[in-house]
Amino acid sequence: MLIESIASKCRHLTWFALLGFLVPCASRAADAIDISYVPQNAIGAAVVHPQRLSQTPELELVPWEVIQAAVQNELGFDPLAIEQAIALVAAPAGPAPPDWGLILRFSQPQQLAGKLMENTEEAAVAGTTYHRGLGPALPSLCFIDGRTLLAGSEPMLREMITAGDESSPLRDMLVAIPTRNDFTAVLAFGPIRELVKQALTQVPQLPPPLQPLLDVPDQLDSVMVALNFSRERASGIKLTATDAAAAEKLEGTLLQSMAVAKQLLMGQMLQSMQGEDDPTSQAMVQYLTRVANSIEKKLQPKRSGKDLVITASADYATTGVMVALLLPAVQAAREAARRTSASNNLKHIGIAMHNFHDTYGSLPPAAKLDADGKPLLSWRVQLLPFVEEANLYDEFHLDEPWDSEHNKKLIERMPEVYRNPNLPGVDFKTNYLAVTGKGTAFGGKEGTKFQDVIDGTSNTIIVVEANADRAVIWSKPDDLKFNPQQPLAGLGDLRPNGFQSLFMDGSVHFIAKTIDAEVLQALITIAGREAVPRGGF
Repeated sequence: MLIESIASKCRHLTWFALLGFLVPCASRAADAIDISYVPQNAIGAAVVHPQRLSQTPELELVPWEVIQAAVQNELGFDPLAIEQAIALVAAPAGPAPPDWGLILRFSQPQQLAGKLMENTEEAAVAGTTYHRGLGPALPSLCFIDGRTLLAGSEPMLREMITAGDESSPLRDMLVAIPTRNDFTAVLAFGPIRELVKQALTQVPQLPPPLQPLLDVPDQLDSVMVALNFSRERASGIKLTATDAAAAEKLEGTLLQSMAVAKQLLMGQMLQSMQGEDDPTSQAMVQYLTRVANSIEKKLQPKRSGKDLVITASADYATTGVMVALLLPAVQAAREAARRTSASNNLKHIGIAMHNFHDTYGSLPPAAKLDADGKPLLSWRVQLLPFVEEANLYDEFHLDEPWDSEHNKKLIERMPEVYRNPNLPGVDFKTNYLAVTGKGTAFGGKEGTKFQDVIDGTSNTIIVVEANADRAVIWSKPDDLKFNPQQPLAGLGDLRPNGFQSLFMDGSVHFIAKTIDAEVLQALITIAGREAVPRGGF
């Protein structure tokens, strides 16, 4: 069987993502949402009724023909024959990305392209044959009857194939969704409540007016977003609280947050026009104020029992504004989830470091060396038995370099714990790098012992989340060499405002890009005897 190239992997993932959101439909829309293959472990879903999209005058300039030809050429089936598409996501479990799935229902039998199928192998569950993707980034596939295609990560696909009729929060929400919407996204918030609360603990301190946002995870039960492109149907967001009292608090938080957001946006716009007192600039200020007030008024939530509903008319301007308002929130949520996942990876690495120390009496050295002192393999390879990858460790030839004929075949089996969610991951690179150089925990040929760390394990950084351009093949003995003259070199550009660091005691802290250079140097060295101010990072 063939191993797919990086470019081909990206193309396949792109097409499946496209089908989840932009597939046009056949001649009639489904009368109801069919949840037959929605598993109980799914917590979020996006449902598309594409027939309306292809028939909506406002979208007549969408290149449906191009989408049809491109998908047929790449995947082998006709996207215009899809009657209903449901994209699914499960709750994250550990450092790996969450499992995902896609249910496509066709109006007539279809076939998959050979180029997609050649990267799979046959497998079976509960008497149903499916095609397992050969790589971690490749989808697994199952044609149920020629008219229903299931795709997704293999664990999710198996759950979809064996899904029963049992109730679940998401299945109940899907059944209640109005089928008139062009696009609907729903999220059962309960299963990820603690994950979101954990992510919020790592967010920089909010200003006092926005502090109530930190209580939202305890108040929210589910979210529904409906988008319609026809002027005849409105778009909106429905937030369902845990109870009526929580809904009232949530309403107050939303109103206050919207007012603060308007003030901040207006302040930024007015600041950019500061010093301009000509009539045109004054008129622009009046216009911006009027538009901001109008938008705030239109987006006022309406509360009924446990539900809060924000409705926007389906004209282009309002829909555009709504999307513009949602995108930053979605991006912020994605970044928070990625940051939490990356933090969990570092914590797992920290636990593995301590277990290694308990076993061998020291941390692993930055690299395993040959008899001549030449680096062979990274500390990440030495740590494999302690991140539940003992079998992979046993397959390495420890007396050969990372790119030897044998060892380089193992590169594509990169453990998930080394995969940063902010990096594409298709080239088997990691940016979890040890800080090396004189005076650091990985500065010598031998591993550092805890008793040698005079500055204290809680004040010493050992692994950092480096910039994307510093990422290295995970098994390669290459890390981030500390430069006292430029202590932030290679750090702080991966995510907004700073980077995450693993300390020797196993804790993970977010380091702001504004950290004092001397404080950062004190945190990186193990025996500088510097006094590190509490909260100094």
